[in-house]
Amino acid sequence: MMKIASNRNREVVKNEGILVGYLLAGYPNKEDFITLIKKIRNTTLDVLEIGLPSENPSADGDTIRKAHKNVDLSLCQDIEYWKLIRECTTKPIWLMAYKQDFIDNNLYKEFSRNGIMDAIVIPDCTYEEHDKLEQELKEFNVDVLKFIKPTLDREEIKKRAAASSLLYAQLYDGPTGASNAKGNYHLMLKIALEYSDAKVFAGFGIDTKEKVSELFQQGFHGVIIGTAMIKMLNISDKELIKFINDIKEKVL
Repeated sequence: MMKIASNRNREVVKNEGILVGYLLAGYPNKEDFITLIKKIRNTTLDVLEIGLPSENPSADGDTIRKAHKNVDLSLCQDIEYWKLIRECTTKPIWLMAYKQDFIDNNLYKEFSRNGIMDAIVIPDCTYEEHDKLEQELKEFNVDVLKFIKPTLDREEIKKRAAASSLLYAQLYDGPTGASNAKGNYHLMLKIALEYSDAKVFAGFGIDTKEKVSELFQQGFHGVIIGTAMIKMLNISDKELIKFINDIKEKVL
């Protein structure tokens, strides 16, 4: 396995059944988001995947797109706000962003220098771009998740898995949040586990504890839950906390 750069990530991958939960920075509003991060400190969530607000969240489904429309985009550049987020939790922060919002404008460099995140999740970068970012961000102890999906050929999955420490495995090809979407991910997982020691995280369309349990039994090291997290938050933060704890307690 490629060496994991972040100390927090190295610690968290020692756990079995790693639960990663997505939240959008500044949602439902700037102040309540900070309160929410504090409330989540004592939940069974292992990793916080925090989305950078975007005008065009192209890989996301309707639920997360609507959340982006209701967030103040100026928060992207508000480094003091991001420092406050970092101070509010000891959990690893995986910064999920789109290339044009975070990489092309070099914002990622400022975030890295300020120790905001433990990893970046950039779905619209190429493998080569991910690899270049990984080399660049080592000195800041920031990991770069690389992506695999069922539509990639065997050799491409092998190449990406072998060169990864943390691997984001899309269960299907398409936007997030489609719980009934079908993808033949079993072969993808088999190849990744056979040719790599990377920690493999399943993502896209995971919304029930039954699905989480199934994925862990199949061999995934962790799951990334996004749309279901936002749906629960849209009801209340209390429902979200209950959802997080219920998944971990019922599955493990």
